[in-house]
Amino acid sequence: MAFHRSITVLPRQVSQSGATLFSTPLPSDETQIAEVCSSAGGELFCHRRQTDQLMVLRGAIDLIVLQAGILRRITLREDEATWVRIPPGVPHGAINRGRQPAVVVNAVLRHGPSDPRDYRSRPVPAALAPTWAAIAAGATAGPMAA
Repeated sequence: MAFHRSITVLPRQVSQSGATLFSTPLPSDETQIAEVCSSAGGELFCHRRQTDQLMVLRGAIDLIVLQAGILRRITLREDEATWVRIPPGVPHGAINRGRQPAVVVNAVLRHGPSDPRDYRSRPVPAALAPTWAAIAAGATAGPMAA
């Protein structure tokens, strides 16, 4: 099965009833809640048969994706709720420059059995480490090539 390997940014769909704002969930096979601690360390994950659909519920992160040798930063914040869909085979990680852990929901789509290696972090390639460090330090440029 072939997958389109582009990152997709999706607006959050909401409805309001009185003082309550409801967020329409994305279809998923599994829902995970993760805390992303403050760290500038570089680690990537790459899932073989899983699409991650991420949204920050509390705090903010810089989601970093690696495509065609370029690290791309997508900032996700609780006050600008949006979904990011990461297809299988796209290495990705997160940087939290805040003082508190960020809380992220992942509406996982499964495309086959889970592979334990998918949840083991890998170091950022040495050639990309300076770029990762610049992003972690708050560099404001867009996509950054190695």
